Amino acid sequence: MKNNHIKLYPLKVLLAFVFVFCLLGTELLLSVKHIALNPATFETVTETQQLDEKAYTTLESYFRSRANSTGIPAEVFLNPITKEQLRQGTLDSVSDALAYLKHTSDSYEFRMDFKELETSITEFFENYAEENHFQKDEIYQQKITSTIAEAEKEILFIADTFKFSTIHENGWLEKARHYIPALDRFIMIALGLTILTGVLLILICLKNIREFLYWFGISGMTSGILLTAPCEYLKAIDYISGFIIKDPQIFAAVVGYLNTMLNHELLQGILTIAAGLLLLILFAVLSKKIKN
Repeated sequence: MKNNHIKLYPLKVLLAFVFVFCLLGTELLLSVKHIALNPATFETVTETQQLDEKAYTTLESYFRSRANSTGIPAEVFLNPITKEQLRQGTLDSVSDALAYLKHTSDSYEFRMDFKELETSITEFFENYAEENHFQKDEIYQQKITSTIAEAEKEILFIADTFKFSTIHENGWLEKARHYIPALDRFIMIALGLTILTGVLLILICLKNIREFLYWFGISGMTSGILLTAPCEYLKAIDYISGFIIKDPQIFAAVVGYLNTMLNHELLQGILTIAAGLLLLILFAVLSKKIKN
């Protein structure tokens, strides 16, 4: 029996090695699907990083800087726009983009409700024309139309904090869309291999049931360490915060999102280590009882 145990040892090591990377791959792929591509993740980042506040500050700075050159008070544009609208705009851009990526929508087109803004701009021009006795001709109408279009374009750009519109315009969103359906297939393959190697380990250890606790424990701890170690290193050197992004709003969005993902992977790795450690403790307790 001892000779048989020695003969099977290399196979157990091989299966445990494969199990480690299959488990790691499954965890990472599931994180991409359920965390990285989850609207709730972006909503959390929006709340924690106060992206609506930063968006409004950017918007306020933009319209106030243009007030002297255009002659239009910043309040004409700012009063109809609230921080809540910008927050909702950010989340709508995310949900529309993710729906397009996941093939639940055939197109991506980020829009916001600008009825109050259009009314505010139109009223300003009408009052200005009446006070200065300007003729409301075709040029007058074109000026209103162009002013509304420019304001809406800038607000959409600022509200789209995660810049999905820019990603879409560059064709990257469409390219990514082709690969998203394969994500589920990769998850099933990784999960299937994890289950298969796990079952094979159990079958090999059937004559000594507590032994599979050891192999699963070692594999779980190893997989967890492989996931945790790089995350801990990146956090220790504060790597993500070192990104050079001049716009504070976009910086907060990118860094906040990546840190959220990093913290999730770190927690996932720690839980995997804890599960592996628990199995090793059970193995040690059972081994001690058998010896006694």
